[in-house]
Amino acid sequence: TTICAGTSYTLGGAPTASGGTPPYSYFWYPSAGLSNTSSSSTIANPQVPTWYYVIVSDATGASDTDSVGVDLYSIYAFNGGKDTSICIGGSAILGGVNNSFAGGVTYFWSPNVALSGQTEPRPTSTTTVTTTYSVTITSPNCPSKSYSITVTVNPLPIITACCPATILEGQSVVLTANGGSQYVWGPPNYLSNPYSPSTSADPLVTTLYYVYGADENGCISYDTVTVTVIPSSELVFYNTFSPNGDGVNDFFYIGNASKYPGCVLEV
Repeated sequence: TTICAGTSYTLGGAPTASGGTPPYSYFWYPSAGLSNTSSSSTIANPQVPTWYYVIVSDATGASDTDSVGVDLYSIYAFNGGKDTSICIGGSAILGGVNNSFAGGVTYFWSPNVALSGQTEPRPTSTTTVTTTYSVTITSPNCPSKSYSITVTVNPLPIITACCPATILEGQSVVLTANGGSQYVWGPPNYLSNPYSPSTSADPLVTTLYYVYGADENGCISYDTVTVTVIPSSELVFYNTFSPNGDGVNDFFYIGNASKYPGCVLEV
């Protein structure tokens, strides 16, 4: 049989058992949603579709088993979904993951603001401001249900890359990023650490670097900075060497050494 969620159905007959040698004893299972597990009949109010079984034993110890399924109209599995958050420019899917039109169920979402469809089971919201949506789910067989879900919109971080520089070929410059909690620099070639807020760049040619930064909400933005390179063959010796893993001056380096393949460094 099929019922609406929240309603009940009586299992067992009048009588539930016949034949054998009375009196009879009864054991219904599973017990979830049952008013009694040891009577000849019991009231079932399951939260999900359930098969119930009853074992009937007579006075001689002989027993037999029967079963009955209690199904729920599909609306029981449908809901408004969970509150969620997005970054401005992003999107969120509303509605429970099981939502569908099964069983003739219909949906009505409001307000109809930045929604892909007001009558879809799982519409997509592209709102740019925090918005609370409500949905009424209607079934031809059961009472309607209403839910609300809030989509919180977080702003993008303001990422700044510093600072534009002009260097001789073979020299390096430290680039820094601010405004986020995690960073990725690119292009990664000739960078000491592309995942650090500060990184040393020694490009061979003029390069436009970009840095993407993410904040604690997972929202992402970016900025760019240009390092202009003046061609040079002069060896560049650095007087700073700090191998502490911070991505800056971690390695001993001689700029333009590759242009002198026969050179030997003695310490």
